[in-house]
Amino acid sequence: MAKHDIVPEEVPTDDLEDRVRAGLRSVEDPDLGGSVLESGLVTDVSVDDRTIRIAADLTGFDEPTAEDITEALRRNALATPGVERATVEGETPADAAAEDIDGAAGVDTVIAVASAKGGVGKTTVSTQLARALAADPDRDVGLFDADLYGPNVPDLLDLEGPVSADAEGNAEPIDDGNLTAMSVGLIANDEPLAWRGAMAHEAVSELFEDTAWGDLDALVIDLPPGTGDIVLTALQSLPIDGAVLVSTPHPTSVGDTARSATLFEENGVPLLGTVVNMRGFTCECGREHDLFPETDIEAELDQPVLCELPFDERVRDFGADVPAETAALADAVLERLDDVGDLSVPDHALDLRGLPKSIRHEQAIEEFRATEPGEAFYLLNDHDPSPLAGELVTAVGLEGPPGDAFEEYAVRRRAPDEWVMVVER
Repeated sequence: MAKHDIVPEEVPTDDLEDRVRAGLRSVEDPDLGGSVLESGLVTDVSVDDRTIRIAADLTGFDEPTAEDITEALRRNALATPGVERATVEGETPADAAAEDIDGAAGVDTVIAVASAKGGVGKTTVSTQLARALAADPDRDVGLFDADLYGPNVPDLLDLEGPVSADAEGNAEPIDDGNLTAMSVGLIANDEPLAWRGAMAHEAVSELFEDTAWGDLDALVIDLPPGTGDIVLTALQSLPIDGAVLVSTPHPTSVGDTARSATLFEENGVPLLGTVVNMRGFTCECGREHDLFPETDIEAELDQPVLCELPFDERVRDFGADVPAETAALADAVLERLDDVGDLSVPDHALDLRGLPKSIRHEQAIEEFRATEPGEAFYLLNDHDPSPLAGELVTAVGLEGPPGDAFEEYAVRRRAPDEWVMVVER
């Protein structure tokens, strides 16, 4: 048999994904150190015949570093016997920069209202919360209806478009007393909307950025229900200071809300608490009735219940005075904003932004070891530093998750590319 007729030995593909993953463990995360799998930089590995697809989150790196990591992942995967093709997929630094949405000039505090599913009264809560905040004559408040597929705020407040533009070409929101509102429902001419993906992101971006909000003390954002693209875009891009979740007392709704809360926490958005809507009603005889089975919502969600709203026409009346329950909700939200407000970062904080990725991990551990017990250690980074917290636990000989190992542990996302972490042992 001639040399060119030799057939290479067939390599089995049954365990190809496992072997690729084993090989990827030799690729180091240049920021956190250790394997790219352990650090979470590689989020998924999948196999289609002999093609390997690697999903990676590279948004926290500069473009040259991201390119180096991509090439290392591809080269390592292709070195695995049986692999014929390898691709690395996921957002790059350029993608993340293109998706960032600037904060609205003049807006002090942004509050998002969200729900895990539709039909729980999220828009009612959003609108009544905005009205309650605006009831203070010294407070200027805006309401941004980001629910592109169900923009109901104009109907609730009896607002009519079309909106006009100011001298700079920015859309002018419509005033409703002390409240300023903007909604896609004011510009869509009642046409059905079928935006998705980049179109939806562009719509959110234009509505938020190109509205002449003016100087506002607070802006309430009514997010779409669920955890889809628009919600994720808002969490990752809008300068949200805190989020309010809305749920009914039904166990299924509470369970879904817990999963929704995890999404907010993973994206560094502080949770202010939950509004329990449709708790029950009082009949004409004066007796109170529950609509859903009893559930310990505060324990299930591990966050405070800001208020419980009854199934009552007063809560759905937007032409009368603000209901006492939603006035109390506004007070609770403001109090929670103070509790979870931005971490005050001292001048001596370790700022890892702009440093070479290869030394960030080493420098963070070295400086943390130098802190005395009882002394707070502050760190700034351009992406979520939570994975590094586990390394700090080990560095000082402690055990367990950071929240249990440290006397104080908190992570806040102050901007799309600015995170702060504080640790005290």
